[in-house]
Amino acid sequence: MQPQRDNDVLSQALKLVRRHRRMTRAVVAQGMQMALRTYDRFEAGGRSLNLDYIHRFAAATRSDPHAIVMAVAVGSPELALRCADNKLVTALTIGGQRFNALLGDDIAGLEARPIILAVCAMYDALLAESDRHQAATRWLENGVTDLAQVRPAPGR
Repeated sequence: MQPQRDNDVLSQALKLVRRHRRMTRAVVAQGMQMALRTYDRFEAGGRSLNLDYIHRFAAATRSDPHAIVMAVAVGSPELALRCADNKLVTALTIGGQRFNALLGDDIAGLEARPIILAVCAMYDALLAESDRHQAATRWLENGVTDLAQVRPAPGR
């Protein structure tokens, strides 16, 4: 797998989110209060990473600015799309901000092992919740199919 340029990942992430929201480039540019040409350069990845533009884009598209930045950091433009509605990475960032305010310099004294265990436990809990949601969705879909099979055909 060939490494991607940061600007290419950013460009793909922005396009995925914009298209998910069914917004035109002009509408997003207007929401960001910038000229369409400037927006086009931003969406094409023609500029260096600009946090102000990313936050303005997220406000205009009601998406997660921190997920867009993280998408670039991990090389997955899909992350920005996957978090656009649930704001997962923003929630993590808020948690990090609060943790920093509570512990301050004591954060430096924490060892890696308990941090890794806590992060893994959090993700395991989210994975279990996703599994429960998928099981409930499958149960409903199967039930609807079963109900449809026992209903009389139209005209009987």
